[in-house]
Amino acid sequence: MDNSKIKTLLIDGYLDEPSCLGVPPYISPHIRYTYGALLTAGLNPEKITYRTIDQLRDDHSYPGDKKNSEDNSRGNQFNYEWMEGFDLVIIIAGTTVPGHYLGGKPISLAELKRLGEKLFYPQKVLGGPITLVKRDINGFDHICSELAALDLYQIMSKEEINTSPENLARFIGEWARAGAELTRLHPGYPNLVCEIETFRGCPRSNHCAFCSERLKKITYTRTPEQVIEEVRALATAGNHYYRLGCQTDLLSYQASCRKSGELIPSPEALKRLYSGIREADPDLKVLHLDNINPAGIVRYEPESRQILETITRYNTPGDVAAFGLESADPVVLRKNNIETDAEGTLQAVRILNEIGGKREKGVPLLLPGLNFLHGLLGERAETMFYNYEFLKKILDQGLMLRRINIRQVVRLDKYPVVNVDHGKFISYKERINKEINKPMLQRVFPTGTILENVLTETREGKISYGRQLGSYPILVGIPGRLDLNEFVTVRVVDHGYRSITALPWPFKLKNTSLEQLTSIPGIGEKRARSIFLNQPDSLAELRKLLGPGFPLEKWQDWFIF
Repeated sequence: MDNSKIKTLLIDGYLDEPSCLGVPPYISPHIRYTYGALLTAGLNPEKITYRTIDQLRDDHSYPGDKKNSEDNSRGNQFNYEWMEGFDLVIIIAGTTVPGHYLGGKPISLAELKRLGEKLFYPQKVLGGPITLVKRDINGFDHICSELAALDLYQIMSKEEINTSPENLARFIGEWARAGAELTRLHPGYPNLVCEIETFRGCPRSNHCAFCSERLKKITYTRTPEQVIEEVRALATAGNHYYRLGCQTDLLSYQASCRKSGELIPSPEALKRLYSGIREADPDLKVLHLDNINPAGIVRYEPESRQILETITRYNTPGDVAAFGLESADPVVLRKNNIETDAEGTLQAVRILNEIGGKREKGVPLLLPGLNFLHGLLGERAETMFYNYEFLKKILDQGLMLRRINIRQVVRLDKYPVVNVDHGKFISYKERINKEINKPMLQRVFPTGTILENVLTETREGKISYGRQLGSYPILVGIPGRLDLNEFVTVRVVDHGYRSITALPWPFKLKNTSLEQLTSIPGIGEKRARSIFLNQPDSLAELRKLLGPGFPLEKWQDWFIF
């Protein structure tokens, strides 16, 4: 069949892997590459239908979709008769790390199997990181490699590509530019964070034993110019939010390699990359990153400091560098071939606080995040103690962490996961939430901090929830039923363990709700009701309603009459 006549359904099943995130509001490069590869192979864009997995579920809901904004529940049935009207159905999927998602729900293994079994006529193709760990899903006519764009282009164009790193990077660049237009079809457009890939796979010669990155066979590094041209294409398509997230260690980008295998960071390459991205999109609203190896910061401190200074010059505030310490237990680190250690990571945290801790628009420019995994080889009763004490040391030294992610390892390939005592694990997480997470949030987002451009995404009862677009944004609970998919400015009023409470800003008493008044610590329901009913016109009237027991001096700049 003529490629231009092939009627294709491209399904975004979403991605979440150690080096890439593609769950809304993020859109992965994998799905954009695939779309670009199809166009480059001669498929007609008018014959390609793009759907996210959420759109295919029963209620077709997406938190940004005002048509069904009352809740964010999702069904799990599909319109198979409609899908059988296509010649080709392609699914890109793969979550190799577990997560809790606000903006979407990745396709499940059960859903994949059901699609494979119940769809009869169309040719069915599966690709993405799912194929690194699952290649035995029945019902699919073709199982691609993890890089589905490569397989599909070769099949559709009948052209065999030389997969040398340089040549593959060139094709990736072409598909990335062509695939930028896919973003316009996403239900979250234009409020999408475009995940940008600088290189593929992990450059370390000895990989962490548990990580899915070690399973990737095809590797390449993209030049700054190739990445910049992708950003230019995305900006032309109306996108202005970017995250350099699809790599294992941004410091390793374009790094030179010693004979010993050590990678020396390249400040020049990162400067070309960051400055070029800024030039490619003069209207850029977010430029964030994801992974940095703390061992590289310490081992090559002068070069790393130059790079971190460059990042904080060109990035946007609220950026997060995820550090994969995984465990502060030296036994676990050694048995899993993890490159960093607790002391080195602590030094990297200090350096990043020094360079990235200055605030713009109310929040620090660039802070570290810490990932901890449980169930790793070598884990013992003392492991949780090591991790807690390490985090307590960071807190006691007055340092800031933007994010502490504690989860259990997912079994991949033949990795022998160690069983974790569920009760102890829950108690340990609760202790860290109470004694570390909450005071850390109070330090990073002090009461009174003003946060701009918080995108409202969903509602539960009388609370609206939103986040700033970017890397690991803090979840903001806003009392009241706000319109969804709207940007609002808020001011922090209280702190939870992993989220904050904030009020719309400016906080005008004439427009406020009872729930919003009650959320101010110390006011309580009785005082809130009195203010709501009496509508004071001045600070003096408000003082009478609050009574002598309320510290109005602390809060008086909040109230606008």
